[in-house]
Amino acid sequence: MKKLILISTILLLTVISLFAKQVRFDPIRGIVEVDVLIDGEITGRFGIDTGTDRIYIDNKFAVKNNIEILQALGQRNIQGIDGSTRALKASLATLQITDDVTLTNVNATVVDMAKLSKSGVNPDGLIGYQILKQFYVSIDYPNKLLELTKEEPDFLRGRKYTEIPFTLSRHFILVDVVINNELTVPMMLDYCASYTTITPELAAQLEVPILENRRAILKSINIEGVEAKDVRTYVSDLKKFKRSTPRAKFKGIIGGSFLSKFNITVDYSQKKIYIRD
Repeated sequence: MKKLILISTILLLTVISLFAKQVRFDPIRGIVEVDVLIDGEITGRFGIDTGTDRIYIDNKFAVKNNIEILQALGQRNIQGIDGSTRALKASLATLQITDDVTLTNVNATVVDMAKLSKSGVNPDGLIGYQILKQFYVSIDYPNKLLELTKEEPDFLRGRKYTEIPFTLSRHFILVDVVINNELTVPMMLDYCASYTTITPELAAQLEVPILENRRAILKSINIEGVEAKDVRTYVSDLKKFKRSTPRAKFKGIIGGSFLSKFNITVDYSQKKIYIRD
């Protein structure tokens, strides 16, 4: 599945519970998706998305479930990798993400996700930076577990992890990545990307053969000594998306084809990523 990357505004919320438990996520589409409960009665499957800024709801899901959709005055179109779409809005009384994390008075942006991602199969919504920045966001890919916690995770009291600093450009997490042991480039780390993605220009610079359906294989990706080999990669022209985010300088996106091998925690407050094998 291709990546959904969205840009928008601000979310007003209240976190009711601060004590987090691990919950299972579904990786069937190659991204981190969890079951949510809207207004105490509507069930949906939302992506945990470090590549987007706030709460998004797919318009077909909203219509199907009789969620009131309003015009979003003064809000520009949303730009994704594959296209753009008009931004509307909705107000949710509650959004329960896990048994321990419920948001209230949620202002969400309603979009046509099919126009932003041509994969043909998309989640019902996305949970982005305005929510995630309040937590340590831990994704245990091998065991398919998500944890959102406000307290420092227990593993940080030990030494069996790799600490990786990142820069934050708007809501984008940017890290320096060594590709094929020869070239270091900035890339965006994204929990809601199934594939790692590089631009055609970077593929040419690396002399990576582009296979059928714009796929490629990178011999290795290394982030501060954390390495994965033979990484499945998608080659995509990111020019339109980059024009919508001119301050975020990156050459590609680190997605599930790399991340799925590790247990990864994002610490927004310290601007650090912790990776455990």
